[in-house]
Amino acid sequence: MAIQTKKTEELFLKIVKVAVLVFMGLALLAVIALGLNVAYQMAKTPNEPAPAQKAPEQQVTMDDLKKYLLKDDKAGEQQPSQSSPKPLAPTLRYLEDVTRLYRCSVEFAKKVGAEIEEEDNAAAAQRVEILRTQIEEAAADKRRGERWVKAATEFTCAALADSSIIAMRKEGKLKSVFYPVLNFHKNAWDAIQDEKARFEQAESDRVEQERLSEAARIALARSNALSSAIAAAVAFGTFMLLAIYLLGAKIETNLREINGSIRAAGGSHVES
Repeated sequence: MAIQTKKTEELFLKIVKVAVLVFMGLALLAVIALGLNVAYQMAKTPNEPAPAQKAPEQQVTMDDLKKYLLKDDKAGEQQPSQSSPKPLAPTLRYLEDVTRLYRCSVEFAKKVGAEIEEEDNAAAAQRVEILRTQIEEAAADKRRGERWVKAATEFTCAALADSSIIAMRKEGKLKSVFYPVLNFHKNAWDAIQDEKARFEQAESDRVEQERLSEAARIALARSNALSSAIAAAVAFGTFMLLAIYLLGAKIETNLREINGSIRAAGGSHVES
């Protein structure tokens, strides 16, 4: 009976040892896998978003101007008042561009056969100053500035020299041209600048959002790495505890065998 009990006990010990070895192997594999995951997660770096794109260049076109002039039956009513400008500090700002505009308007008037009052230098200078003040006030808008003045001068002079616009004015299809052209260019310029600002703001927001998304992704990777490191530490601790248990069981088995050998040797000595 004692021998049968011992055999059963040894069988269960073997089963336990095999189970412990299996769990130790799984724990060791978990340590390796989790360690690799920690290294992988820690190696992640944020991807730099695509640079913010510049808004596509847009130009005020002559075709759009002609459509505008023909569509706008009240073009002549858009001419700003040519009353004396509000008193301002003496300035020569934009004087060169405005003088060119004035000359272009005079040339246009001659081409379309408009009646032009002869003006002396003082009257011409006053008219130029009125126009210059209007241009300076319009250019004060943050969307315009000197770039708009240069562009408006080029565009207006080109429009006033355009043969089809000259023909439409001669035929009476247009009531007024000079100020409607200026107003059209100003409004079209503003629309382009507004669209450009919206586009670039959207690009800036996109870049910022992508950077935030990347920062969140890296933060999540670091969190996963920490969780994997903790799990790896637990798995390694489990492996060590099982190893200690297995070592203790081995020592206990060896002691039992030594004790059995001593008893067997003692029994043989008594019989003899």
